[in-house]
Amino acid sequence: MTTALQLTIAKLELKQLEMVDRLSEKHNDYVIRFIESSITDKFVAVNGDWELVTGFSEQHCTGLGWENIVPKYDLNKVLDHVDKIKKGDDEFDSFTSELTKKDGKSVKVTWKGKYFPEINGLVFIGRVNRS
Repeated sequence: MTTALQLTIAKLELKQLEMVDRLSEKHNDYVIRFIESSITDKFVAVNGDWELVTGFSEQHCTGLGWENIVPKYDLNKVLDHVDKIKKGDDEFDSFTSELTKKDGKSVKVTWKGKYFPEINGLVFIGRVNRS
């Protein structure tokens, strides 16, 4: 169970990761962010432009996992990256996948993820080009 303090720390870590991500050249992107419990593999908090990108509310997405938002053909690749992040093999890992939208279509997202032992959780930031 994630405590309120852990969630607050995770949100601060998320901001830190976003600052690192801002080194990206693209400034015309939607930014979607979430925190995942490494124990349950479920999303603990979702924010940013999540609803604008997917059509799903932030509340709807909290408590879901990758299998609920990523098309089946992308799922194994995504889970491999997530496992790698959990092991802490890299400072942070980057990968691209598609994200299922409320209308059934999909959108390409470039993800960066990092494991934070302080919260025993993973933090992800995704970028979707607006054009």
